[in-house]
Amino acid sequence: GGPDCIVMVDPVMGDEGHPYGTYTPEMCERMAELTAKADIITPNITEVALLLDEPFTPRISPEEIKGRLRRLSAMGPQTVVATSVPLLEGGRDPGQNTSVIAYERDEDRFWRIDCAYIPAHYPGTGDTFSSVLTGSLIQGDSLSIALDRAVQFVALGIRATFGQGLPSREGILLERILGSLFAPVSTCKCRIMDGD
Repeated sequence: GGPDCIVMVDPVMGDEGHPYGTYTPEMCERMAELTAKADIITPNITEVALLLDEPFTPRISPEEIKGRLRRLSAMGPQTVVATSVPLLEGGRDPGQNTSVIAYERDEDRFWRIDCAYIPAHYPGTGDTFSSVLTGSLIQGDSLSIALDRAVQFVALGIRATFGQGLPSREGILLERILGSLFAPVSTCKCRIMDGD
């Protein structure tokens, strides 16, 4: 890509602490090489551990996730956005709530958005998140606005789909919510993480 391109890699490797059955150690190494060439990567918390070849932890402290995102960024990408982060704070268990944590290397800055739990799992939400994030950045939004837009769009999609009695394997009802992408971000939930 040229200087005006954004190279985004969504390293789809695994979930819930394990690599997908089709993934071999060599494929994990190759994905790490690919992510090193990206400007921005969007791994989930399992993929963060796999890319670093570090143990997966079902609950992670702010200090631990910050260290992991810094180490991932040092491998190449300027921006690392970790999804589905079960953030353990002050000894409090997050239960089933998760956070999106983003790291910008140039500013040495971390952003955080907390995501309320909805008891449903739909394939494709990670692809949707990465697509909206990238599209938002391409049209000139700041990282914090792009994060807000992507998280809110996915949450809206899940809410629009949940309770409709549709097979979860069909994913979220994107067509119902596409119009929301044209609206300005009305509530900013993305905030700077405190401390080091």
